[in-house]
Amino acid sequence: MTQRLTAAVALILASSASADPYEFDLRSVFQRDALRDAQPPGLFVEPRIESALLLVGNINLAEDPADEIDVAGIEFAPGIYTSYVSPRAEGFLDYSLIGRIWEEDDLDEISHRLTANGSYLVDPEWFRVAGSASYSDSVLDPSRSYNYGGSGIFAQSNLSETATASISPELFHDFDDFRLDARYTYGRVWFFDKGDASDQLIFSLYEDDSIDQQALVSLSTRDERRSATGRVYYEWQYSDFETTVSYRYERAGAEAGFGLTQTLRFVADGGLESDLDESTVDGGLDTEFWHAGLEWRPDSRTTLDARYGQRFFGDSWSLSLSRETQYVTMRLSYVEDPDIETRRVGINLGSDDLPFPGPEFDLSGFTSYPFIGKNAIATILAEGARTKLRLDVYDRKREYVREFPPDEETQGVRFNALRDLGAYLYAELDGRYEDILAGRRQGTLGEAITYHDYDWSAIGRLTWEAYRNFKVSGEAGYLSRSGDTNYEGQWLAFRLRYTF
Repeated sequence: MTQRLTAAVALILASSASADPYEFDLRSVFQRDALRDAQPPGLFVEPRIESALLLVGNINLAEDPADEIDVAGIEFAPGIYTSYVSPRAEGFLDYSLIGRIWEEDDLDEISHRLTANGSYLVDPEWFRVAGSASYSDSVLDPSRSYNYGGSGIFAQSNLSETATASISPELFHDFDDFRLDARYTYGRVWFFDKGDASDQLIFSLYEDDSIDQQALVSLSTRDERRSATGRVYYEWQYSDFETTVSYRYERAGAEAGFGLTQTLRFVADGGLESDLDESTVDGGLDTEFWHAGLEWRPDSRTTLDARYGQRFFGDSWSLSLSRETQYVTMRLSYVEDPDIETRRVGINLGSDDLPFPGPEFDLSGFTSYPFIGKNAIATILAEGARTKLRLDVYDRKREYVREFPPDEETQGVRFNALRDLGAYLYAELDGRYEDILAGRRQGTLGEAITYHDYDWSAIGRLTWEAYRNFKVSGEAGYLSRSGDTNYEGQWLAFRLRYTF
């Protein structure tokens, strides 16, 4: 289990050195690693202008066909991407100002998108500082609609602008036989546009600004090839919300590994943790936990880790399988861990992170309510000379610690394809289907109300790189939701992108 904490910290360090540009392009989902391609040393600045002609059917996602609004519009999105790379510092920032003018004046909008990450190595052997910030659209109520295509076009009344920021100082050092790691993260999440929410009471109950903090200290053996390895650690989490009650969780434990053969190890961990069933606000080390299992590494490209144990919520299982070949990458994981939505959004310490993007529609309408996440994810990525394919299959459960909200589960599949049709022409496909059982927001915290929907969307795009700094693309998309909510929508987009 503590290996997942280490993996989460490593992922943050990697992601703190990257920021994806605002672009309608699927290439990033085919990256095998969390890091972007190496940027040239020094300062790199790339301004850009992107514009689009949009034709949208049922932009308001009305259930009654008589209420549907079909419109045409123009998008204009100037932006800038900049990076700085040196032996000690890495920083990346991407910003876009997105303006849209529609036939219906009431739909005109201006929004912003910002992603910024960076790290500075103060002392190569002792200390570094990392930070991140973001500003983007987020969904107010997932039971009503999603942010389809990530574009902020559909159901504007169900979107809110959300900002996040975090800073993470880290102390580390390698001694003769041991390694010390100590990390603290301070993060903030702000939800804006509250004045435009259709129901202020519901908004204040569930869209709650937060201060999220985490600390992790560990001392471990350095050489993982030794027949016996060990690690002791302490973890602390705290979230303070503007309206709802705070959240505190602690865990202290030890982990050991013993080599049985050259490729097989026995692994076990145990210690004390907070009993969230008793209190989600007090913290403390109230109850015991333990796990035991096997780790198999037949070669440098294959890893299997499987464990079983007991935690405050009962039986606890985990599985992690990774296999990489020249053309295919496979990841399979199952993890059970406590979490809170704002912590996943603000400081990116979710229990189910993978070192390449996961399904982007995984979100909750209850941002400040602790839950036990039980997440199974399988990903296969295949890469040929001209074609790249990716398949994600996932089952994400949220068992809330308190009686309200009701437990949630999303089962889904997502398929991405990228095909180079020529030296400067390529096609993309993105298809997604989800079976969603979740709680619906309500004005009081009484009887739970659930909804069951089937949601799917598909996007096809053809892009021509006319020049080194000029792209032209045509895009078509379709979305549909059925079950307790029923609607469908379509869009066509003709896009131009010029970088200076």
